[in-house]
Amino acid sequence: MNTEQKPEAQKHYNISKEYSVESALRRYIRLTVGENASLFSLIWHELLLGFCLYIPGLPGLAIRNLLYTICFPHFHRKAYVGRQVTLRCPRQICLDSGVIIDDEVQLIATSRHPHAISINKDSFLRSHVMINAGSPEGFVSIGERTGIGQGTILYGNGGLRIGNDVLIAGHCFIVASSHAYEQTYMPINQQGYTAQGITIGNNVWIGAGVTILDGISIGDNVIIGANSVVNKSVEANSTVAGSPARQIKRTT
Repeated sequence: MNTEQKPEAQKHYNISKEYSVESALRRYIRLTVGENASLFSLIWHELLLGFCLYIPGLPGLAIRNLLYTICFPHFHRKAYVGRQVTLRCPRQICLDSGVIIDDEVQLIATSRHPHAISINKDSFLRSHVMINAGSPEGFVSIGERTGIGQGTILYGNGGLRIGNDVLIAGHCFIVASSHAYEQTYMPINQQGYTAQGITIGNNVWIGAGVTILDGISIGDNVIIGANSVVNKSVEANSTVAGSPARQIKRTT
């Protein structure tokens, strides 16, 4: 996977204004099935997932594998989805061969991006991972042979690209957006958010509890120590740690 692309110029979004005229039902359909989906699509979606969601063991894996690959065009027949996995807008989720999604993961592809969540070959998401592509046009792209630990949260509002052979430990928070707050006369929750994007290179090891903020680019062969807060881009072949993260070692 090519991760050389740097985060883009910062954009500003205000979701409450973007969708200010939609009804409660239309909002539910947009968040669950997709922006232009029909009521019939919503009913079909909820019947399918309601049937598949809780079936345990090998029978559950087999049934989900069969039905999801028939109904969702970008699910590979050799991708495996566990129990109680939340799938929002699943027609915009791409799961490649050998991908394993553990129990109780959330994949929220609510975005105009056609491949809002893309997980490539032989990658593995542990239980309670949450990936949110981010409205209105965000995305999360995960490379090959990448593992994401329990309870990690990824937001892709400005675009989140993760390379090949990346290890992300549990309870990390990687968010490709930030609240706007410049207008002091207005509550922060009414100002929308800014989004620039995050790029993480190949062969990166991110320790437990790390936070990576928007606009960051992390090069290849980087190690980030546990509980670090990364608020500046990290050069390739570096080891960083701390809050804020600072370089403590460099390899050549």
